[in-house]
This record gives sequence, structure tokens and C-alpha cells, in this order.
Amino acid sequence: MKIAAIIVSYNSARELPQSLGCLGALPVDHVVVVDNSSTDDSVEVAKSFGYPVISLPNVGFGKAINAAAETLPGADAYFLLNPDCHIDPESFAHLVEALRADPKLGVVAPLMRYPDGRFGISAGPEPSIAKEWLAALKVDHLVPRRLKQYLARATPLRKKFQMLEYLDVEPTGQVRETAWVSGFCMLVRAEAFRSIGGFDPRFFLYFEDVDLCTQLRASGWGVASVGTSVAEHKESTSTGAVGKNPLYRSGMYVYFAKHGTRGQRLLASALRRLPI
Repeated sequence: MKIAAIIVSYNSARELPQSLGCLGALPVDHVVVVDNSSTDDSVEVAKSFGYPVISLPNVGFGKAINAAAETLPGADAYFLLNPDCHIDPESFAHLVEALRADPKLGVVAPLMRYPDGRFGISAGPEPSIAKEWLAALKVDHLVPRRLKQYLARATPLRKKFQMLEYLDVEPTGQVRETAWVSGFCMLVRAEAFRSIGGFDPRFFLYFEDVDLCTQLRASGWGVASVGTSVAEHKESTSTGAVGKNPLYRSGMYVYFAKHGTRGQRLLASALRRLPI
């Protein structure tokens, strides 16, 4: 399996050594960095590792990945890695093994772990507009973490309230099919990626990975979280200066405008206009 690694940078000079550094130990055939008009030394840092750089206007994540994929027609899979991520060879091997073992899988991703050891959300059920409103109103912050963890594992409750699956982030040691996996680190089968035309260019940042998985599943491809694979992630380093919430809500709105019911579209539109 020929694997091409793609990293999208935006003012990521400090983070790139982490991701580019780990790629040297991985069995990837090509590495391409796409720079979205960084004003720092991102391009120089990437070139210092000896990798080619594609410089673009700030087109967002999905368009940048699409541009890189077009230069890699011989790849069997694309390994997408955020600049602030690191994955070791063993965890990478588990991703490759999972994709190779099941020809029906279109994309796989590892678990997400923060520098302090906590696990983050790297996969989940179909998006819920109710969950988005609860998060925006910060109602979920009122629930103790231990109670959240219990609810995520309480099978009857989990089946009744699908959004509880978001809370189940601890390692399982299993390859688990899911509705979506996070684009922070994912291995995408090139055939599957090309079959749906890649990322939808209407998404600038956030929800483009969820949309990709939705499109893949609609086309008959599987989506899976690999519980034996873990990638370290600092999270949101490229969006800190502009603020996460406006970009997140914009992506959320595009997603529900594309896939949601009329009611979901109205609620997503109202949430997008809600003061930050």
C-alpha cells in the first residue's frame, strides 16, 4: 500500500516539527505540506525537513487536502495529520492494518490524546443539533465528568440517547465502526476519497471531516475508530488567533444545511447567529 502523508499548515511554524518529525519514522512513500498563506516561518520550517510545499491562499483545510491529493495520483491512501500531532510507528501500523484488513473501510482514525494524558473526542455518532445547542449554552459543563463517563458506558442510556457516544473516549482496544472520525489524524483510502470527489470545498474549517465520513458511508464505505492506535494532539493551534467558535459554527451550519432536515437547518441557522 503506497501511502502519501499530507499536512496543512497555517502559521504552524512552532508545531510543524512535531508532525514532520514523526513522519520520518513512518513507512510513508510521499510527504506533502500545503501552506495556507502563513505569515510566520511555516514554509521555511517545512522545507528544512526536505519536503515539498504547496503554497496556496488561505483556502481552508479541505480544499488544501484536495489540492495535495491531486498531485499524488499513485497513492493508495492519504495519511492526513495536523501540524500539532504526533503518532508513533506502532499506532500508525495499527491504522494501516485496519484499512488493509477490511477493503470496505474508507477511512480509519486513531484515538486522540492530549499532552496531559486525557483523551479527546476523535469519533462519534451522527451530528445532533440538540448536542450543539447544549454545548453552545454550556449546559454540558454543569454535568460532572465522572457522571458523563458513567452515562457514556451505560448501555441502555447510550442506545436511547445517541449523543452520549460523544463522551466515550477511553481506549477500547477494538476497531469500532462509527459515523465519523476526526480529521486531526486519519488514514483515507484513496479510491474511496476519489469516488466522492474529496472534501466538499464549501467547508472552510470544522465539519469537513464529518461531512467526508457522511459522504463515504452514503457511498457504501465504512468509517472506523481504531482503539489500539493513539495520536497525541495539542488541538486548535491554527485557529487560536481568530477564535474557534465562529469557524466551528460556520462549519456546523454548512453541514446541517447540506444534510439536515428543515427543522435542523433552522436551528443551525439560529445557533450560528447566537452571540459568542
